[in-house]
Amino acid sequence: MRLAIVTEHRMTAEVIRRALRDVHACQIVGYVDARRSCGLPIRAADVDVVVLDDAGDQERTLGRVRELRAAAPSAKLILLTAATDPSRLADAAKAGIDAAIAKQRLETVGGLVREVLAGNVFHAFRAAPAELRPANWAAERLTPRELQILRLVATGASNCRIAAELWVTEQTVKFHLSNVYQKLGVANRTEASRFAHVNGLLDTWAAALDAEAA
Repeated sequence: MRLAIVTEHRMTAEVIRRALRDVHACQIVGYVDARRSCGLPIRAADVDVVVLDDAGDQERTLGRVRELRAAAPSAKLILLTAATDPSRLADAAKAGIDAAIAKQRLETVGGLVREVLAGNVFHAFRAAPAELRPANWAAERLTPRELQILRLVATGASNCRIAAELWVTEQTVKFHLSNVYQKLGVANRTEASRFAHVNGLLDTWAAALDAEAA
């Protein structure tokens, strides 16, 4: 199997490479710098396994997972991360990882990767329990425009893309998002997206637009 390492730091790549030296089934083909777009080099390398080092920033890591999954749809995608809380892992699994390994003890990574590739490890990442409320609980608190922006955020759209699609400025998008966060009691766009999915807010979006048009 051909394996590539994706990380933002060359020294970290070397540490990971050494940790994987006992995975005899894999040929390490190289290291890809995660500070730049890595879809093209991963696609060109035709790899079977990608080991991604968590950048620490959740949104950046999830974006990188999606990019890698699109570039190598059939590859095993393994995330090395220090953040192993259920919600973060659930989001990473939804974005496309096949497995996650805590990197506090990198000396064990080789053995764990070997077990993952052998199909001996399975773990379903479940989000932390959320307080379910009726969909109209928050829908009644959000304006139609806020619901529209929340829907776009939940699809992974950036502020720049949202602004272009809605013909508004990025500052306007940020203003609406700030209101959304406050009304939903969340801290960032990842939590807002999860809240929207869990509480059915996306189902109310079309109805809200109809009401605005009326």
